[in-house]
Amino acid sequence: MKLSDYPMFCENMTTLKETSADKRDAASCAYMTESDIPAVDFDLVKKKYVEKLGLSVVPMSNDALFHHGEEKVVFVEFKNGYIGKKEQFNIRKKIYDSVLIYSDITKSGISSMREDVDYVLVYNEDINSGDSGQLEKGADYIQDSRSFDSFAKNVSALARERYDRFGVRMFENYCFKRVHTYTKAEFETYLTDGWDNHMRG
Repeated sequence: MKLSDYPMFCENMTTLKETSADKRDAASCAYMTESDIPAVDFDLVKKKYVEKLGLSVVPMSNDALFHHGEEKVVFVEFKNGYIGKKEQFNIRKKIYDSVLIYSDITKSGISSMREDVDYVLVYNEDINSGDSGQLEKGADYIQDSRSFDSFAKNVSALARERYDRFGVRMFENYCFKRVHTYTKAEFETYLTDGWDNHMRG
């Protein structure tokens, strides 16, 4: 499929860099990628999609949708902050809502998405590491350290499996063909030469 075939997507095109912007601080804006690859701002798509529906509760949405290579379509969620239990729940909710919106716009079923669409979660490695000393609220443990995270990825690579950092692999072969979790640096590698070759993510 081609994203350009759908007016709703064409009208909300920008770049991956712009969709990755973290604007929580009014005084500054942090970007999780510098890539100028064309991408659909899926937050804007969601906003326009629900305008005429009169919903009491507005759905959540992934940040971006773009073509990786000639045929692959990829949903991306950028998380620059700490990913605790509440945020992991919100990520899953964004996936469910985005799948429904995408399916309605493209008139394609979930079986089609399992063939044509991947999902990538890009996270801030510095913040989401036990090395940062952040303790999850209401929990009695600290997140995995950076060294453990690296070790787990290497073990997964040796087993020819992809590392599941935040429990999003449950959507692989269900809503998406492939599901990946990448640090900012790994995402840049994925964009340039395809991380699938490394059997990681």
